[in-house]
Amino acid sequence: MIIQFWLASILLVIIASVLLTLPFIRSYTNRQQGDRRNQLNRALYEIRLTELESDEAQDLIVDKETLRTELQHNLLDDVIDKETPADYKKSKMLWLPAVLILIFGSYGLYSSVGAYQQVEQWQSVMERYPDLQNKLFNDQESRPSEQDLRDLKLGLRTQLSQNPNDADGWLLYSRLAMVFKEGEVALDAIKKAYLLNPKSLNIRLVYIQLKMQTGDPALQNQAEYLLTELIKEYPNELEAWSMFAFMALEKQDYATAIQRWEKMLTLIDDNSQQAGTLRDSISYAKQQMKEAKTANNSDSVIDNDSASVTNPDSRIETLPAAIGVTYRVDISVADNVIVPKNGFLFVYAQAVGGPPMPIAALKIKLPGFPASIEFSDANSMIEGVKLSDFPNFIIKARISVDGNASNSAGQWQGQSAAIAAGQKPNIKVNVSELVK
Repeated sequence: MIIQFWLASILLVIIASVLLTLPFIRSYTNRQQGDRRNQLNRALYEIRLTELESDEAQDLIVDKETLRTELQHNLLDDVIDKETPADYKKSKMLWLPAVLILIFGSYGLYSSVGAYQQVEQWQSVMERYPDLQNKLFNDQESRPSEQDLRDLKLGLRTQLSQNPNDADGWLLYSRLAMVFKEGEVALDAIKKAYLLNPKSLNIRLVYIQLKMQTGDPALQNQAEYLLTELIKEYPNELEAWSMFAFMALEKQDYATAIQRWEKMLTLIDDNSQQAGTLRDSISYAKQQMKEAKTANNSDSVIDNDSASVTNPDSRIETLPAAIGVTYRVDISVADNVIVPKNGFLFVYAQAVGGPPMPIAALKIKLPGFPASIEFSDANSMIEGVKLSDFPNFIIKARISVDGNASNSAGQWQGQSAAIAAGQKPNIKVNVSELVK
């Protein structure tokens, strides 16, 4: 191909040179024709002059000089002006520098702005393309470099330009584009593959994956629909279920994600590494559900903005009025705790050995320390679940800067010892632990 390129370029330069020299050739031809015409006119003049002399000798004409003058004027009108030898020589040699400028200028311009190196690299890649394919697909021990993959991508794109109906080729090209994070190129390639073979499982999975990654809600909805239809056809396709679970996780629909991960567990070996990863994912989703529920319930806790310090011991009178057994909680802070000027204090009860979700909770503006509050069934968070229903529980206190119960990192907290139901002595909580 390189030789063909140079032969073609030489041919084009020759054609351009011929076109450039055509005006000079025509000028030379016209000059030659003018010389021949002048010679003919002179010959005719001599013949006519001889005829005049013959007529004069026979007394056939009266005014020979007038006829001679008229004949000379006619000759002058028919004679073509000639260039001087010097001018002609100069004009004759102009074509050579013009042709040289054309040749050297063309190749010089191409060497500076042309794509010679890219073309040469492309041809080199195409020569190595079969070896690259073999290295990637057949040699299990080889580890292709990034440049190998780029060259393979270039060769594959060239091949697809010659055979655009190769669905598997477009699939591979899309995956190579994904390796180099060329999202639009990958999506465009997989669209071509999907149009050529919409029933291919691998093509459909990649097509759905790339639609999910676009960040476009409309495309993501299309991806979810396509994935739902695919799972109907392939109910045991593990990769499809994995994407299906990830969709739910992105929407923070943890319950749905857990269901889909549990479905995946039925499709793999229970002792495999993948099974362990799925269990970790399920545990993570359950933890997120608990934290989200805790945060939502904390937001519904009575925000006692009207609470104030009424006694020298910094007791805070809580609202609403206590119900059932009342527990007084004395809260202090360690010397190393940095108490913000503005913030909130969360106080909540958790069952010993039970779920981490609070049984009862209270959120108040940050008081002065030490402080005392009262806890009872009036502070229960869940309808029908009372603090008095639990035989043992602990009390925790947390200092929050922004009032968000879910943001715990960087906050200070403390907790009491285990408390038996109906305990009378005051409960002590010392805030001393930095949450990480």
